Parts: sequence; C-alpha cells; structure tokens
Amino acid sequence: MSLLREKFQASFGLENIVGKSAKMQELFKLIHRIANSNSAVLINGESGTGKELIASALHNLSPRRNKNYVTINCATFPEGLLESEMFGHMKGSFTGAVCSKSGLFEVANGGSFFLDEIGEMPLSLQSKLLRVLENGTFRRVGGTTDIKVDVRIISATNMNITEAIAAGNFREDLYYRLNVVPITVPPLRERTSDIPLLLEHFLMRFSKKPRGISHEAMEIFMNYPWKGNVRELEHIVERIVLLSDREVITPEDMPDEILQNVRSLGNLPDINDETFDLEKLLEKIEKDYLMKALERSQGVKTEAAKILNLSFRSFRHRLQKYGLK
Repeated sequence: MSLLREKFQASFGLENIVGKSAKMQELFKLIHRIANSNSAVLINGESGTGKELIASALHNLSPRRNKNYVTINCATFPEGLLESEMFGHMKGSFTGAVCSKSGLFEVANGGSFFLDEIGEMPLSLQSKLLRVLENGTFRRVGGTTDIKVDVRIISATNMNITEAIAAGNFREDLYYRLNVVPITVPPLRERTSDIPLLLEHFLMRFSKKPRGISHEAMEIFMNYPWKGNVRELEHIVERIVLLSDREVITPEDMPDEILQNVRSLGNLPDINDETFDLEKLLEKIEKDYLMKALERSQGVKTEAAKILNLSFRSFRHRLQKYGLK
C-alpha cells in the first residue's frame, strides 16, 4: 500500500510509460481520452505489463491530480485487515482496535483510489465496494454512520474476471460497475518493436555510464518470449549492468535463462542434412507451440488462442489436425 500526493509533473504522466508501437499509441490515446472522466476504469493485463503506471497516469492527467492518489494491493492483505484498511474501523470494533482509524477511501476523498489485483478481493468485501460505486457511501468496521466520499476508482487484474464470475468467486454486478471503461495492456511479446526503446530507457536508469548493445545481443532480446513482460526485461537489464563493466553489452553478458532459449532455437537440423524435411519440421514446431500455449493458459483454449494471436476457430482446427485436446 502507498499514498502519493504530488502536483502534476511530466514524469508522472505518460512519459513514464515507454513505447512507440501502434498498440501503445492506441493505449496512450485512450488514456488521454478518459483521464478527465470520473468513470471507473478496469485495467486488464498480464503481470509485469505496467498496469500500475497506467493507473498513475490516469490520476496525474486528470483534474484530481492535486488530490490524493491511494493504492492498495488486494492480494497482500488478509480479509479482515483488508476491510479495515479500505474502510477504516471504530474503536473497540475488534481485538486490537484501541482507537478509531480512517480508511483509505476517506484518505482518497477528492482523488483516485487504485485497487490492484481486484480479482483477489474476498466476496464479503465486494458488496461493500459495490455500495461505494453505486452511491459513494460506506461505513467503517463497527460503525453505524454512513460516510460519503468522492473517489474515482481505478482497478487492475491479471486474471480472467468472467471465469471468476462463472466460478462464483466474483460478483457480476460489481464487475459491470468496475468495467465502465476497460483498458487492455498488451504483453511485451505483442509489441517487440518497443524492446530497443525499453532497453535504452532501463540502461539510462541503471548505468552510470553510456552503454551500447551489440547486434547479436539485440537479436536475443528481440526473440526472447518475455513471459514476465516489461518487469522481467527491467530486472534482466539491471542484473547485466551490475555484473558487467562492458561499454557494449554482448551475449556473454546475458543470463543463462535468456541464452538457453536461444540455444533451443539453435538445435534445428542442418538444411544440408539428407533427412531434412521442412514440412515435418514446421509441423513439429507448430505442435510444440500449441502445447506450450495450452500449458501457459492452463488448458483454457480461448486464452491459448489469444497467446498465439489465432482466432479460436483456427486454433481449434490446428488442435484437431494434431489430435490434441
């Protein structure tokens, strides 16, 4: 949990989000379009894509920029403590409540409240959050008086909320209230043209001296799948800067987990081999990626199709082609 109250500065706006790809330009346009609104925003995206940066930008580009910006991660608090943190409590309302305490909704009054990992919020609290979204009121734990606040709610998740609704773990009416304006953050593998910009950005942040990247190293960066997205790339660059003194980063400076991915691509058969069969090789590669996508999506075929940028119909056809289920 953190509380930030800052006057608007460029460094807290879109300048903190790096990207020039078509998908990121569309995202920037959407952020500018909705920043002045009071509507609830739900940011969807994989872990490490920068959802918290988008939430911060929405606040700092809005008329609420000079008011409090409050954040909380719903997955890091036990149920009882999360309710107390968000809504506050009255003295004596539970063991250890030696005094009354304002909740974060009161602190955020007039500003914005970012609820990260909203899909992890317990069902018992979802009804209370729904009430705030409907009429702007709530009660502290143990309280009998309604408290009214003016807060813009921005939430984020890396899970499929519709599946959580179907499983009975998330309220459908709350989802519709939170999802007035949906934002989808693309994973890094869908905007690889931004990788050189991100590398330059992180090298400037972590290195005290100018650093370059060799052509071979750049090829490796561009072809790595980046399952941890921008956050993984950031941590890899930080590690390289700490462990290498070279002015130009080469493959020798890169971690084993990155190089192993390249080595696996290098195990392709020699084209001069008499047994070389391109059709069989392509079939094997396609089948391997279908299985990897199913594994990453935990068997959810619609999600696996998205990972491979395929329509569900095309994905299903390929599964049938190789006898996969």
